[in-house]
Amino acid sequence: MKEKLLRPTVLALAIVALGFGLRLFHLDAQSFWYDEAYSAEVSTKAPGRIFAGDFGHNHPPFHDLALHYWGYIGRSDFLLRFFSALAGTLGIAAIYTLGRYLLDIRVGLLAAALTAILPYQVFYSQEVRMYSTLFLATTLLLITYLQAVLRNSRRWWLAYTICAIWGMYVQYWIGFTVLALHLHLLLNAHSRRLWPKLVLADFWTALAFSPWLPVFVTRAQVIVAGDFWPEKPGLARLLSAPYAFTLSTFVSDRLVPIAFAAVLFLFIVTHLQAARQLARRRWNENRLVLLLSVFWCPVLITFLISQWRSVYLERSLIVAAPMLYLLFAWGATKTRERWANLVLLVLVALFAVNGLANWYFNPAFGKPPFRAVAEFLEEESCDLGPIVHTSDGGFLILLHYAPQCQHFLVKGDPSPLLPSETYELFGGQAIEKEELSAHDFWLLVALDNSLEFQRAVADWLDERFGLTSEHVFDGLILRRYTDS
Repeated sequence: MKEKLLRPTVLALAIVALGFGLRLFHLDAQSFWYDEAYSAEVSTKAPGRIFAGDFGHNHPPFHDLALHYWGYIGRSDFLLRFFSALAGTLGIAAIYTLGRYLLDIRVGLLAAALTAILPYQVFYSQEVRMYSTLFLATTLLLITYLQAVLRNSRRWWLAYTICAIWGMYVQYWIGFTVLALHLHLLLNAHSRRLWPKLVLADFWTALAFSPWLPVFVTRAQVIVAGDFWPEKPGLARLLSAPYAFTLSTFVSDRLVPIAFAAVLFLFIVTHLQAARQLARRRWNENRLVLLLSVFWCPVLITFLISQWRSVYLERSLIVAAPMLYLLFAWGATKTRERWANLVLLVLVALFAVNGLANWYFNPAFGKPPFRAVAEFLEEESCDLGPIVHTSDGGFLILLHYAPQCQHFLVKGDPSPLLPSETYELFGGQAIEKEELSAHDFWLLVALDNSLEFQRAVADWLDERFGLTSEHVFDGLILRRYTDS
């Protein structure tokens, strides 16, 4: 009997160890991109200023505050990313626990295995952002909710409230998960006696979040008025959500149509199986409703809001991912056609291996090599002049990697990621191109956004200064100018 009880635990530990290894592998092999550099730089500032949102926050402050104190251990790329890798690994253990409580051990093990190997999860566990922490917070929120509903004990309602407060300070999108849990309780005919406790949890969550509310309102107004968000998503974007939450953008181009079809077919089949189960009103109908509502509520609400003002980003919707993996695991273990589901999951796992190989080893799927540019400049010595940037994305990243150099950001970008004044808080300087007075300087052109503006600035400099050298680093162009 002991051996049987021990075996799932050993399997779960092996899956967690595999996921941890995948998250540590090549953890610091690539440079930071803009969002990572932003979090890394904000986390160096005073906690009071971080909480006050002085640096143009689009997100709540927990992650940057956590990185601030984590930084006392060290601030290398590896150590800053290790925080996310650790949260991602804990997320694997958490989804195993959630699957075991919600359905059974086999569902938990299979969902944990998916979480461990899917490129979408590995990627966000290897970057200095809050998304792996958000996945962990969402999963723990669901565990505590489930236990609170089943046991109706004060301890579990307190744990649920703490997770809700924590989640709201990690990322706003967890609010859609909280809304989905309310919907689930509303659909549960035996839950009326639980509503006072859920409302009390809402009250304490709102009260704890109220200090950040003024910053949230201010930032929301800026976001709604700005041009940061992508274009309005269509139905095709909605149908691609399962693929985005699993294989993301890392599968080789020639395999994408097959991989997309496999994930979408698995998604449709699993939903049909769930609909059949609910129509028969089986014992676990409320748990299937929980799976479906917590997946679809964030996705559909974000999609509908985006028809007015696009806020649809797959990385923010990581709050829906735990229930998608559990739904796939349920279909592969609990349905009449489970072997067909399992075959499709094995196929998805093979595509995941391809995606991970591309992420680890294929430069075409990697991030721009800003660290290589900084190392080159260090060899050349910054004494040769300041660095002029036409992209605020490149400006912030190189400011992180080469803080010893003087950095100028050229104003006038029609689509800036943040107001130029914000970047001056990080130690750089925003100037008009006509104000450039250095005799020798470097120009970094990062071909990421506002390409016409960047090329126009480069052409303007070509006419007024002498171009002495040009170096290309896989999409990054570094030029040296002197007085002509």
